[in-house]
Amino acid sequence: MMKTLRSSTLWLAGATSIAAMLVGCSPSPGDSPPLSMQKAMAAPSPTAPLAVARGKIEVEGGLLELGTGIDGTIQQLPVKEGQSVQKGQLLLRIADDASRADLAVAESEWKLAQARQKAKAARLPALKQTLTRWQTAAREGAADMQNVDEAAQALRDAQSDADVAAAEIKVSQAKVEQLRSQQKRFELHAPEAGTVVRLHAHVGSQASTLRPSITLLPQRPLIVRAELNESFANAVREGMRANVVIDGDSDAGTALPEAKVLRISPVFGAAHLQDDTQRGPVRIIECVLAFDQPPAKARVGQNVRVTFHE
Repeated sequence: MMKTLRSSTLWLAGATSIAAMLVGCSPSPGDSPPLSMQKAMAAPSPTAPLAVARGKIEVEGGLLELGTGIDGTIQQLPVKEGQSVQKGQLLLRIADDASRADLAVAESEWKLAQARQKAKAARLPALKQTLTRWQTAAREGAADMQNVDEAAQALRDAQSDADVAAAEIKVSQAKVEQLRSQQKRFELHAPEAGTVVRLHAHVGSQASTLRPSITLLPQRPLIVRAELNESFANAVREGMRANVVIDGDSDAGTALPEAKVLRISPVFGAAHLQDDTQRGPVRIIECVLAFDQPPAKARVGQNVRVTFHE
């Protein structure tokens, strides 16, 4: 009986000690939770994306396929692939020996017409003075009207010759301007600053108006042209923010600068970057986004993945 009572007493004392330890470890109503727990409780849960889409990096307006204005043999090609060019810089020249010769002749004729007109116009002041003297003499009775008429006729003839010479100058000038304009067709100049992406011809080859000779990447901002699945058609709107990462190559997962939705197509179209083997072609809405900052690592034609959020 005494042994049983002693065991019960020991068990009760041990239980009391454990309860006291648990009470001491529990936070009191006035105590604050640990700092790490506070941060975990205060941190907002990540916002779920409103929509995702596949896209491709493009340049605003697209690449420029440049061709010549006339068929012919390429005589000069002063640029190479990868070279940066400025607006108006010569990219290509077609052989134009015959055209240059015609222009040289026309310019000589223009100069000759100017010289003739100048010589004929130089006679007019003297003839006007002669007519004035005969008119004065006729009024004073020192000459007859026949002399006056002859002087007046000589002045009219000279004036007519000068007018014809002036007209010849205009004709010659128009011919020169026409040939100079034709000369421009033999040359291809950069319409704007950019980078030569590809040369489709070389010196000695034939240039044709039916095909481009040079592909130029214009110096314009890069954009993202994304294919928004029709299921997300009402989830995305203009002005919405989006994260863009490179997709499908060695740089996959690399984040690019944040982008903003510029415009959304009002019509549905067929997808080019995605396909459903079970359902067939996927219907999409094209969505164009602009980067907040120029992306340093992006290249035209690169595939990306777009995540839209508020």
